[in-house]
Amino acid sequence: MAVMTLAAKAPQERRRRILEAAIDVLRERGFSGTRVADIAAAAGTSPALVLYHFSSLGEVLLEALTSVDEAFYAELDEASTDPAADDACDQLVRVAALAGRGGAAFGDWQLWLEVWVRARHDPQVNDVRRALDARWREALRGVVALGVAEGAFTVPDAERASLRLASLMDGLAVQAVLGDHGMTPERMTDLWLEGAAVELGADRDALAARLRATRG
Repeated sequence: MAVMTLAAKAPQERRRRILEAAIDVLRERGFSGTRVADIAAAAGTSPALVLYHFSSLGEVLLEALTSVDEAFYAELDEASTDPAADDACDQLVRVAALAGRGGAAFGDWQLWLEVWVRARHDPQVNDVRRALDARWREALRGVVALGVAEGAFTVPDAERASLRLASLMDGLAVQAVLGDHGMTPERMTDLWLEGAAVELGADRDALAARLRATRG
């Protein structure tokens, strides 16, 4: 993990740099293994400055999760090479591919695990979790509704279908983060897309072919 050097900068820039360092540290060590001092060291600054911008380690975790969530949706929106020709199957495959990426991005699921655990006991964390979960389900609901309108998907209730798809993704991600059942990010993506095809009455082979095309 690279260590930043945080010289005198505008407050918003300092905050952004500290948050970037925090995301790297939290991905690598998890919440329980992270100290404010670790974030400060990675950002090339002092613990006092970290706490000046973030009141607690818990706030850092919430900001980190919100930040990576925003980055996910931004990438989801920008990934289409031809928005005019973008159909629901393309969008579904893109969701699967981005959510199950390997490398540093897969550490974002580690952040989610930390938030799920803390949400049981911390109302503030739970409020953020609820809002982000609702956004995730709404994004899936939009894809499902588009597919129904296009005739590619057959589901009686897009809302319920999107809830089941979100739950399937979360469950697979837990297994992948914990390393259970040989669950790699790639296998997680494949299994989720297979489940989505069954849930939505979509052409499983066609979806798999589109996914292979994204992998090159």
